[in-house]
Amino acid sequence: MAAMVNGLPQPSWPEVRRLPSIRRMDTADDTTRLDEAEARAWLQAVQRYAVERIAPQVQRPELPCPADTARTLIDGLADIGVLNHGDAPAAGLWDDDEDPVQRGLSLDVLRVVATHNAGLAMQLHLQALGARLQREAGLSAGQPTLVSLQGRHGLGRGAVWPACEGRPLTPEQALLMSDNWACPTQATPRCLHALPDWHALWLPVWQPSQGWCWHRLPRGEVQVSVLPHSHGLDELSTQAIACPSPAAPVIEGEQATRWWTRLQALHSLGLQAISEAVVHRAWRQALEHARLRRQGGQTILGHAAVQQLLQQAHEAVQASAQALASAAHPRSPWPDLPARWRDRARCQVALAQGASAALQVFGGQGYMRDSGLEKAVRDENHLRLLGGSPSELRTCVAAWEAGHAGPTGLQAMHTGMAA
Repeated sequence: MAAMVNGLPQPSWPEVRRLPSIRRMDTADDTTRLDEAEARAWLQAVQRYAVERIAPQVQRPELPCPADTARTLIDGLADIGVLNHGDAPAAGLWDDDEDPVQRGLSLDVLRVVATHNAGLAMQLHLQALGARLQREAGLSAGQPTLVSLQGRHGLGRGAVWPACEGRPLTPEQALLMSDNWACPTQATPRCLHALPDWHALWLPVWQPSQGWCWHRLPRGEVQVSVLPHSHGLDELSTQAIACPSPAAPVIEGEQATRWWTRLQALHSLGLQAISEAVVHRAWRQALEHARLRRQGGQTILGHAAVQQLLQQAHEAVQASAQALASAAHPRSPWPDLPARWRDRARCQVALAQGASAALQVFGGQGYMRDSGLEKAVRDENHLRLLGGSPSELRTCVAAWEAGHAGPTGLQAMHTGMAA
């Protein structure tokens, strides 16, 4: 009989003593990459870990998972290969985004974790991106290293594209970029949502004289102020980051710009996958509730208003899944940041509305913190504002479209990166 977690049936996995870890230590040859059968086996190990280890620790949504427990769970995922802390490429999360199979696998891993807890999935995502940049810079991954991918106020709206493509900026655009992406000070900090025990932080900085560069900031060199908790993602700490005089950048020039756009594309995919999983779970909970709750002599699933709410949530999940499947398709251009932002701007609004619709199926009970629906709505609204709000993403894409009549100039910068 299937196990029950938070009132929902979970798949039953066969007992094994040790979870498998599938790694590929040499990706120079495409034959060493994961095939689909290996990816399924690897994902099954993650699903088993999530059901047996994560679910029992997060089964009460009104009680956030303590930071030390969250760290133990993340480290456990690293132990089974989800996070690659080695110096060589492997099959970890976001380890080889040029491979469509691994790109899709990374999305599925984040969905599995986020189904149980969005905060843990977010931490896992940020650590994976940090570890990826560590290896690309020729550094040992080592202790938890995060990456900051949001400026002081957002992304910089339409000024982002000329800044990334090396085109001249107007004074207003240069001011906007500097305001968002200059070295953070105590007066102009950047915000980070993560577990508090990170070891180092990758910070992108834009300067009018040199464009993009990446600084690697050890924790001891960063001024960190813990802020009052934000709207959602209860497991993570809201931190203000300042480092007015960092050491020399580790990555500069065209390589720094390439990695800014590539990591932004991965970040957009990750945020959307996490958001989608949150709403998918909320929809399943609402559907189960509608099948059991009786009113007027029948279950409320038979009421047209409830059917509309359920369908709204389900449509949002399906639309997001289709967009992410397209991004992971072998024939889809990659990273194609304008397309990633366009999809996310469209899907993120629908997902937030879908979470609210699922809550409404529960009526007043949905607003009680122990139901899980209230947390789903808060998490979803929080995720919607990370990595650029939908309105800013639309502004960014519109600015790109206005300056490009043909194929993206950014896409050309990434040719040869897989070689």
